[in-house]
Amino acid sequence: MELSTEVGEHVIYHWDDTEARLCGGTVPMVDRVLELIGGHYGWGPDDLGPGVEYFWHEELAVQACSSPWISNCESRLLNRPLVFSNKPIETHELAHASRGGHGRPIVGYPAFINEAFASRWNSGVIQRAGPGFATQPEFLSAAELRAALDVNDPTKVNYALALTWWVALESTYGPAKMAEFILALDGATSAKGVERVTRRVFGISLAESAAIAENLPESAFDDPACALEGLPTFTWSGLPLVLERSEPRCEDDDIINFAENSAGWLFALEFPDERTLYSVSVTVPSGTDPITQSIFLVPCEGELDAVYGPPYIVGGATDGEDPGRHQRPWLLGGRYVGHLDSMMDEAGDFVFSRVVFERVLDDADQPMP
Repeated sequence: MELSTEVGEHVIYHWDDTEARLCGGTVPMVDRVLELIGGHYGWGPDDLGPGVEYFWHEELAVQACSSPWISNCESRLLNRPLVFSNKPIETHELAHASRGGHGRPIVGYPAFINEAFASRWNSGVIQRAGPGFATQPEFLSAAELRAALDVNDPTKVNYALALTWWVALESTYGPAKMAEFILALDGATSAKGVERVTRRVFGISLAESAAIAENLPESAFDDPACALEGLPTFTWSGLPLVLERSEPRCEDDDIINFAENSAGWLFALEFPDERTLYSVSVTVPSGTDPITQSIFLVPCEGELDAVYGPPYIVGGATDGEDPGRHQRPWLLGGRYVGHLDSMMDEAGDFVFSRVVFERVLDDADQPMP
């Protein structure tokens, strides 16, 4: 199978140019995902690559992942991580390809830890997916944790509990200590080996780590895209806020692929901290099918915050002749990151929606409660 190749700073990227146009920002964004993960834990460039090979090709992914219903996976060729995906940017599998998601030895870590780490780095903004997982605290006994750590089949991992355990440790001990934990885990393939590491790094037993996870309130880390620097930022100034990216082209370095025929543009929004109601219109030029357009937002609340409600907002477009504001105003406050999404036609052309935010006022010219 002959594929085209583009070499980034940390990734060697392969795709079929007879099936899809590779947009200018896609490979740099894969590099940035690896940098986000590595930078969070303080790893240097040698721990990020180069050498991660990414294959964006659905048929190849299904073959490589050895399952007709799985089309995203990470594997190893000697010590080189390989990612196979039907998505142009699959952040979960890229996390597996990084140092913390699989481990440097061929044996890796227990599947419970692999999937916990990779789930922590899911990004709905970067890969046009749903939001990252929220923790789901429930009773997790030491016996249950030991049993989970002794399972090496990722299809049998309880992802919610794995993520909850990881979030509990990272929110308690911080990224630097978690980096030490990751390095110390190399070669630990069982509950017994993991407990030796938790005692050495954190000074706690597996039973104590399970108790920390059990007492964690429902919460979630920010979407990793919140840590991206240099995003175009639109700030509320009291006047209607207009979010717009005119005349986009796939070749532009701020445009990324979401699928073979879908492109995205990432941005940040800043509103006053006090959450207030805003009416929102999402429109496209007349003659453009609005079903091909959408906006996706996630709040950037901080390193870890209690989940206060739906952790994302999605809005579809209407055509330019009927702005048709969303019937339910959006309650917004603070910083958000998001993307505009558009389908490309056969020639690779597309437009993005124009989004206007206006404050909802009551009769006294005050924000509605």
